Amino acid sequence: MLKVACVGLGWWSEELAKAVHGKTGKLLIVGGAARTAAKRAAFAERFGARGFDSFEAVLRDPEIDAVILTTPHSLHAEHVIAAAKAAKHVFVEKPFTLTHSSAVKAAAACAEAGVVLAVGHNRRFAPAAVELKRLVDAGTFGTILHAEANFSAPSALAYTPERWRASRIESPAGGLAGLAIHMIDALIWLLGPIARVVCQAKRRAVTVDIDDTTSALIDFAAGYTGYVGTQCAAPYSLFLRVLGTKANAEARGDFTQLELQRAGGKPEPVALAPSIDTLRAELEAFADACAGGPAYPVPIEQAIHGVAVMEAMGLSAERGGAWLDIASDDGWPLGSGAETKTEALGATDPRRRSA
Repeated sequence: MLKVACVGLGWWSEELAKAVHGKTGKLLIVGGAARTAAKRAAFAERFGARGFDSFEAVLRDPEIDAVILTTPHSLHAEHVIAAAKAAKHVFVEKPFTLTHSSAVKAAAACAEAGVVLAVGHNRRFAPAAVELKRLVDAGTFGTILHAEANFSAPSALAYTPERWRASRIESPAGGLAGLAIHMIDALIWLLGPIARVVCQAKRRAVTVDIDDTTSALIDFAAGYTGYVGTQCAAPYSLFLRVLGTKANAEARGDFTQLELQRAGGKPEPVALAPSIDTLRAELEAFADACAGGPAYPVPIEQAIHGVAVMEAMGLSAERGGAWLDIASDDGWPLGSGAETKTEALGATDPRRRSA
């Protein structure tokens, strides 16, 4: 059984721990690390785990096989690298990192150390997402024309200035890192790499200094067009649509519902596999990979590419809306013109800091 410590004890670490505590024989939460004593004590009591007062203390403990990182986005890269150097397997919550260059470095550190690296894109495990992927691969849509997705939630309306998410570094272009990255990842998984993007972001309603209304147009390398939107001050909404010459489909309800409309027909619900706990599924897949089983089903090159797309969207919005090519030195043949690659832009932007 994989022995795991959670690092960064907040709402999401609790959700991940709850998903597996007492429900699986594949991994066991044995520790929790946070700077606040009260958080450590509460986590330890709830999950029967030991409390650690620092990430470094976790890395020094020989009992711990792996870490689950739910720390601020800007710390992901350095935390992944440190865990790899300590020979700990790594599950890191999305977004993997905030910059393409830091994502490449973090992935390389894990590869060099021979540890498993998994990024928490749980919605890939949802029934509607799995079926939508099957339909795409089967050619159901004919010539794919366009895809569009939106993930919105009112979370930023409650942000106060001291919260780490209430920062333009941690929350570039509003909901990109917290919400839209799920849709970016799903589109990459379904339809392949993205070649370029253009994005706009505005602050309409939140009281802290981040944007709350964001939309982006995308060009896929295969020729499809697309749209990604996120509003982090609107009621909850999640949908993903694929449109083609032979069929259209729409996933809704956090990828628990799927509707298919074939050419000449009416929209019809698609029968799906029973709903599952996607958090438990992704953590068990991580444990399986650590045990030498199947590779974790989110290829790291796709996670890196998702970061590059997210970063380019943020930079495009900062520049008032400019088409930007996506960094391509992650092994996918994309982009042209080094002056527009996200790594070069990130290195020269004084508001952008890499972990």
